[in-house]
Parts: sequence; C-alpha cells; structure tokens
Amino acid sequence: MPSSDVVVDACVYHEWTSTHDLAPYLSAGWRELLLKPTGVGPPAEVRTNPLYVDPFGAKDVNAYPVQGPPGSDLEFMVDQVLADGRRNRAVLCFDDGLLSTAYANHYVARVAARAANDWTIDQWLGRDERLHGLAMVASALPDEAAAEIRRIGANDHIVGVALGSSGFSKPFGHPVYHPIYQAAVEMALPVVIQASGENAGSVLTSPVAGGMPVTYAEYDALSWQPLMSHVASMITQGVFDLFPDLKVLLVGGGVSWVLGFLAKLDYWYKIDSQEATWLTRLPSEYFRDHFRVATVSMEAPPDTDRFKDALQTMSGMDEILMYASGYPNRGWEEPAAISARLPSDWQRNVMGRNAMEFFRWPGIARPARSAGVSRSSIAEVSVASPR
Repeated sequence: MPSSDVVVDACVYHEWTSTHDLAPYLSAGWRELLLKPTGVGPPAEVRTNPLYVDPFGAKDVNAYPVQGPPGSDLEFMVDQVLADGRRNRAVLCFDDGLLSTAYANHYVARVAARAANDWTIDQWLGRDERLHGLAMVASALPDEAAAEIRRIGANDHIVGVALGSSGFSKPFGHPVYHPIYQAAVEMALPVVIQASGENAGSVLTSPVAGGMPVTYAEYDALSWQPLMSHVASMITQGVFDLFPDLKVLLVGGGVSWVLGFLAKLDYWYKIDSQEATWLTRLPSEYFRDHFRVATVSMEAPPDTDRFKDALQTMSGMDEILMYASGYPNRGWEEPAAISARLPSDWQRNVMGRNAMEFFRWPGIARPARSAGVSRSSIAEVSVASPR
C-alpha cells in the first residue's frame, strides 16, 4: 500500500498546441488530407489572461502558458501541478483532443487517436517519469481500437484507456464495444469515461437528456447525465459478468449523483430483475467493485458538513472517489480544496491510495487477469450462472 503522503492526480488535461504537433506521427497522405499548410490561417494566439479563480479564496492561478492553449506546455504544467511536491504523479487525460474520436469519418478518428497516443508518449511521458498517459481509442472501430490498446498498452507509462465518444451513439454497455473491454482486461488497463466525450457535433446523442443545452452553465450542471447512462448500460447489459476484471473511472460529472442513482438502480433490480437475469447481485454492488469516480467537478455546497454526511450514507464511498484536479480547466482544484469537503478519515484513500490500486503503474506487479468469458452471448452467462 502507498504511504499516507502519496497524492495522485488522476486527471490532468494535456493538449497539442495545434494539430501540426501530430504531423510527425501521421503518414504523408494523412498529413496532406488533415493538416493545413504551415502559414495558412490565423497565427497561434498568445494568451495571458487567468483561466481559473479559486472559489475558496486563494489568489488567481494563470493556467495559460506564454504561447498555446492551456495544457500544451509541459514545463509550465509540471511547474504548476507537480513541482511543489503536492502531487507525486499525474495521469494525462485528453480534453478537446478527445473529441477527435468522434470524427464522422471513422478512419480519421482512428488515425488521429493513434497519432495522439504516439505524440503523448514521445513528447510527454518520455520527458518526466511522474507523468503517465491513457491510450485514446476511437470506439466506432472496436476491433481496431482493441488492436491500438494492445499496441500502445505495451508502454509501461500507459496506465489506462480513454474510451472517447460513443462511436455508435450507443451507451457503452452495448455488445459492440466488447472487443475494447477484452483488450483492456488483457492489458490490465482500466477504462476512463469522460463526461465531455459526448460533446462532439458529429455524435448523434445529446450530451444531456432532453435535448441540446443552450449555455455552458446548463451543460456543466447536467454533465453527470451521460455518465449515468453508460453506468446503467454497462451494469444491466452484463459487461462485468462477461469481463469481471474490468475497472472504469468516471470523470467530469461530480460525485453527488451517485447516491440517488444507485438507489434507483437497486430499486429497479428488486422489482424487475427478469429483464437482466444474468445479474447476480445488486447494481450498487457492481458499481462498488468496478467503478471509481473522479473528483473533477465535485460539488461545493455552502454547508460542507452536510455534504460530508451525505457522502457517508453510501457504504464504501471512500474507496470509490479518486482525486483528480481537472487542471487546467475552469474550476480545477488543488488537493487541499477537495480534502476540505471530505471526511478526515477518507483522505488517504481519495488522495492517493485508490488511484494507486486502480491504474496499471509501471514497476508494480498486478495479479493475472482473466480475459473474460466467451463473447458469443450474454445469455450463456445467464444459463451458466442462473439465479
């Protein structure tokens, strides 16, 4: 187990300065198709205004490097996230770059993801051993996504899989995504689902229920809704009965939605479980074993004590939450800001221990994992293990 002072940031967003950063990782044909010639278009914008104002009263933090978008300068990021010793390691997630997995042309999405993975390893992970990355995959080509997981997952500093947008506009419990989960389990890599993955205009599903939001405030307040859909789908469609070693991290939807949502799922199971006879226990029990929830967008109500009390109504919540700053997006939070809204005896788990046990870290042995049962039919699971 990690020592009590280990702090892991499970989500720091990194970005390319422009798509030309990916040029060395694309073939000549794809470069000609996807990239504008150098000098065409507006010059790179220099940004100096602050991105983030700490709601808890600390001074403004300017997350913009001298040139390029936030998250595009490694040295600048390391100086703000890791240099002061408040975190021991960080997992690099994709933000706007994740939307490349939603290209209507699935072959473009595949090539963009592959290039982004090679760029991450070459330009980021190879320059600071405290940084670790995710294998981004385009889910609309599941077999090729699985091949990419096996290819890029051979790198020790790749610690998970960024699932990206739902390429078929279907929730992630659908059997079409099974090859991705098969590969993730084989490589001992957890899957990361970000609420922002459904933001692309080429995805047929709305990022929130009821239709497209008009303002960012509406979207942000409802950002947990796509995560709920994916969780319900993965549990009820038997993903974890087929792949019992699969682990999933949910990022960007806050945390308070989990409590009422799982109570509702359990209620459904108790009164209508014949719809999913392969399930062998309550949905909330599947959730505790297979899901973790990042603190990105964690709620900050005025009465912190009541918020702590609410979190403690769910058994095992201290083993589900995982610190993630969300740097450099608006609202990113330092460990101290998150700690202040959690019960004191949760600190070790949430700040580091849960992440250390969740991701596939280099140099840390992991028990052998099963590759999952036969993919032929979920009905076989039901027949093999009837309730």
